[in-house]
Amino acid sequence: MNRFVAVLVLAIGLSPLCRAISASDLGGLVGYTIVASTNASGELEGADFDKLVKLDNGMVFEFQTYDYFYAYRPDVIVFAKTVTLPSGKLFTDYKLIIEDEDEDEVFDVIRIR
Repeated sequence: MNRFVAVLVLAIGLSPLCRAISASDLGGLVGYTIVASTNASGELEGADFDKLVKLDNGMVFEFQTYDYFYAYRPDVIVFAKTVTLPSGKLFTDYKLIIEDEDEDEVFDVIRIR
């Protein structure tokens, strides 16, 4: 467990003394895999339903939640989890951790590109 936490802290690029993320948020990421570490392109003024966030690596996501914050080119960690639907089709669910001044947040998103 300690090794996982150390790897997660290094992957996110956060010092535990400078940033916080709640254990309940991390608990919601069980089964997810880190698929990218990048930055949001330009200014990011909060998350709002159906608002797009473009990442420097070319990925584009649509927020499925609301939270107000402001950041310029914040660090973003992309998590993914592939599940099999009852129909037999595969579906990949995504979540983003976005750097924030006060507390890094986990966001539900849909991948557009």
